[in-house]
Amino acid sequence: MILFLLVWSISTLGFLALAIGMEKHQKQLFSQPLTQKQTQLSQGLGWLILILALIVAIMHYHIANGISYWVGVMTFAACFTLLMLSYFSHLFKVVSISISIIIVICTALLMF
Repeated sequence: MILFLLVWSISTLGFLALAIGMEKHQKQLFSQPLTQKQTQLSQGLGWLILILALIVAIMHYHIANGISYWVGVMTFAACFTLLMLSYFSHLFKVVSISISIIIVICTALLMF
């Protein structure tokens, strides 16, 4: 369960970063588009975070099962991101901080 929360929260954070890289969501969340450099940074960071989630899944479940697990968990993360941006975009900062806290807690629990 902790591993699911860890991979889910990392994936969700990656999807949120990718969403910030889209002009539509930039206007929705920040009332104006970001600069081209900020957009590219957000997109690159989003992909790196998703790759990190894949690495975590592979470390615990080996390559074949890890990739399958990652894809399954990414489905839930994408649905959560979609619903959050559609209905609760005003809570974007709170959700992002909460997910970051979940990542820290799950990582600490897995280490000990």
